[in-house]
Amino acid sequence: MKKMRLFVAAFLAFAATATNTASAQAVEEGNILIDAYYGFPNLYSTTFKAAYANGAGTTNVSISGLGPVGLRAEYLLTDKVGLGLDIGFNNTKLKYSDVGTDANGNPTVYNYDFSTQKIGVMVTFNYHFIDNDNLDFYGVFGAGYGNRSFEYKSNDPYFTDGDVKGIFPVASRLGLGLRYFFTDNIGANIGLGVGQGGLLNAGLSFKF
Repeated sequence: MKKMRLFVAAFLAFAATATNTASAQAVEEGNILIDAYYGFPNLYSTTFKAAYANGAGTTNVSISGLGPVGLRAEYLLTDKVGLGLDIGFNNTKLKYSDVGTDANGNPTVYNYDFSTQKIGVMVTFNYHFIDNDNLDFYGVFGAGYGNRSFEYKSNDPYFTDGDVKGIFPVASRLGLGLRYFFTDNIGANIGLGVGQGGLLNAGLSFKF
């Protein structure tokens, strides 16, 4: 958490410094921006790793996850305001074994599999605070549809397999983003916020 606070402070300080060197614009009305990003943390993977850290009562614990990973597109309606689309994905898989008893009362090992994934599609509204020759610093608000599903499987006869959909099919994000262009059309991006994409995400940016 301390490292995250230091990173946020450095992120904001870097963005603020750019105001002193503003000149030409990195992005402008009519530009199309494409961002590919990978985020952190994967909340389900992080939660499961913490819960099963001591391995109490379980064996062969395996936890894996992908994402948050996503693709963003933005069209600059004006030099300051952009309308975009953000498509994100993440998943987590948990596998473990536990010792139980069969119908005859004999000890036996049962395997349990749990997986969850979410696909989110949302519209975003971006306001570009700082825009100089290479740097684009903006705020983002997004909202849309998020489909999360859960699946449970086991060879335990007393366990019922299941496939469940999430209760709230919502995707959203509130945050800050920064792009730095190495050339006229290629750059890097980094974002801080809450919602789809994780607390922190980063990747490559392309301008057309």
